[in-house]
Amino acid sequence: MILETVEYEDEIHWTGIAEIFNSSHMGEDALVKLASEREEGIYAIQFLDSSLVVSVGHLLSAVQNAVNAWKGGYMLTRGLDVEVLVYASAQRQINRAIENLGIRDGLQNIALVVVGSDKRAVRDVITKMVNKVGDEVKTAFVPDRERLERIMHHYGVNEKEIKALTDSDEIEIWAEALSKCVVSRVSIVALDT
Repeated sequence: MILETVEYEDEIHWTGIAEIFNSSHMGEDALVKLASEREEGIYAIQFLDSSLVVSVGHLLSAVQNAVNAWKGGYMLTRGLDVEVLVYASAQRQINRAIENLGIRDGLQNIALVVVGSDKRAVRDVITKMVNKVGDEVKTAFVPDRERLERIMHHYGVNEKEIKALTDSDEIEIWAEALSKCVVSRVSIVALDT
């Protein structure tokens, strides 16, 4: 579990991010119902397909952009939870965002994003969700070549862009470079609003 702050002007909000192994085999309907059980001080609970999440930074960028849109009055959606999904997918169209990164039956690993006003409340919600869904993946979004190639293809990142950021062939460094490219695409969604 990663807990970080996101800021808008002088307001501080907390976000928690985790990757969960879906050992309870929860399907789409059960996960949607679980995410709708919000507690006081929690603004958003969003489950995502973790297979197209490159890094924690990818999701932190999505949350920051979603909070900016929420507080700035230019959200593309009706709720912060879906706004996080839209930014994480780097899509302006809600249906495409759901199709790309939304949860569905049969997912083995699931990304979880929680946004709230209080660090403890966010941590407690993540713990509760992990306990209901399965085990937290200790190192979230571990890169491997197949995963990185799938993410590159999905977000339209080519090898030339990666090589502009690094000449290393180490998988972790390659993943960091890809994360920067994906984060730039996440931010472009905000520029189009």
